[in-house]
Amino acid sequence: MRLRDDLRLPSWHTLPSLVLAVGLGWLASSVHVPLAWVLGPLIATALISIAGHPVFAPALGRRLGQAIVGTSVGLNITAAAVGVLIMWAPWMVVTALVAILFAAALSVPMSMISKIDHKTAFFSLTPGGLSEMANIGVSVGAEAEPIAVSQALRVALLVCLMPPLIIALGIDGGLINQASQVQLSWWHVAVALAAGMAGVVVTRLLRFNNPWTVGAILGTGIVAATGLLTGRMPGSLFALGQFLIGLSIGARFRRESLVRLPRIFIVSALFTILLSVLLFAYAGFLSALTGIDLASVALGSSPGGMAEMALTAQVLHLNVALVIAFHVIRAFFVNGFTLYFYKFFSWIGLFSGVAAVLGRRWHH
Repeated sequence: MRLRDDLRLPSWHTLPSLVLAVGLGWLASSVHVPLAWVLGPLIATALISIAGHPVFAPALGRRLGQAIVGTSVGLNITAAAVGVLIMWAPWMVVTALVAILFAAALSVPMSMISKIDHKTAFFSLTPGGLSEMANIGVSVGAEAEPIAVSQALRVALLVCLMPPLIIALGIDGGLINQASQVQLSWWHVAVALAAGMAGVVVTRLLRFNNPWTVGAILGTGIVAATGLLTGRMPGSLFALGQFLIGLSIGARFRRESLVRLPRIFIVSALFTILLSVLLFAYAGFLSALTGIDLASVALGSSPGGMAEMALTAQVLHLNVALVIAFHVIRAFFVNGFTLYFYKFFSWIGLFSGVAAVLGRRWHH
């Protein structure tokens, strides 16, 4: 399979995937599926890619999609929201550490069942950046392809499962106010996008993780918190950002990987769901302890992708700024210090301890 290397129009080879992606996105949107313009393109592109046909997924697509969505999400950040984030920051750190600990413990049985080495299992399951985990894992001798497959599957599964779950619980945050329902004029859209891109440039220079999402959120959020920008992104542009993200996630599911690593797909999916269940239970505990609404904590602690979970929070009228902050803190710890966590857990005997509980000998 060959991905387009830039943002040129699709060739006739990739046109069917684009048409199906648009069709499924429109269909999902028309029946009010949450995150329709992510899920439709994701499913369409993944199916065609797994079937072995070329797909339209521009190399810059995900980045532009993240910048558009990040800008839209940043419009939700108010001065009051910033104060709330500071108050809950210690719990965000605890949540990040709990997620890493759960993933580390589950990586032992995942390694045994999937028959891959433990380093590969650890970096496959730890919820970090789609490319960062593979790069860090390879640097210490882990296998890149299983990690890449598992990380893509994690993001795809969670974006499919979390919104319906929150909706099934009958939760609507009700945080949209009249001002935020007003659509920005195209002039103000240009200002918002400029602020978002300025944030992207700064965060890239500072070597932040996930700068296209984090930078756009910060850049727009700073302007929005001052009250200079109030409103929401036009629906068509917001849908385009989601569409580009969906294409890029779906394109990560390659036929050759599925044929070569069928066991990884199955086992990784099961352990991603198990990790999500554990973190959802933790979210229930944290919600009861702190009084933060369950849906926002569930999305904040979810092992899903940052842009996708922020999108879900926005669609369900939840505390978007809080969800983003949970994910930014976790991304900082996971992408920046995963290798050190791996060495620390090995040193204290966590992995051998889990193996002993499972009745198995531990092999490094």
